[in-house]
Amino acid sequence: MASSDQLLPKGKTPLYDVESIMEMKTSVATGYIVLLKGGSAESKAPGLENDENLPLAFMSLTSGNVVDACFGVENPSLKDDTPSRRSAKIAKGLLSELDESDSFRKIAVGAYCEAFEAVMDHNKQMDRLNCFTRCFRSKKIRKGTEIKIKAAFASLEMTVRGSC
Repeated sequence: MASSDQLLPKGKTPLYDVESIMEMKTSVATGYIVLLKGGSAESKAPGLENDENLPLAFMSLTSGNVVDACFGVENPSLKDDTPSRRSAKIAKGLLSELDESDSFRKIAVGAYCEAFEAVMDHNKQMDRLNCFTRCFRSKKIRKGTEIKIKAAFASLEMTVRGSC
């Protein structure tokens, strides 16, 4: 595995693709939140209220298909070599490489949970729009969601950069 500094180029993150995450359906985002939190999508602290679920939640990031979905990989079982599949592999490798403590696992699980919550909120807002309001408000809603997703990953990116 390449070193962390090679995997995390300045100004770019290999931990997610904002466009792919925003294309995610609400039902998929909800399912990932339930998986990562070890329970209801409604509970507050993402994966943190019960530390016994943390190893499984983190393993779903590094070995499961949660990160794959964040890069738009639709069928992780296929072995095709695509840019999105390579990006997901790099992200999983980076997370695995930095897996040294429960605090890192909490930050990582929390980041992905917050991103999926932003997707759920985005889809909810978009569903409320009609044809006319969609033309005028969708860009503002999309920009707000992008900001929320970037904010969700900010602490994880800072932790990753600090570990490089």
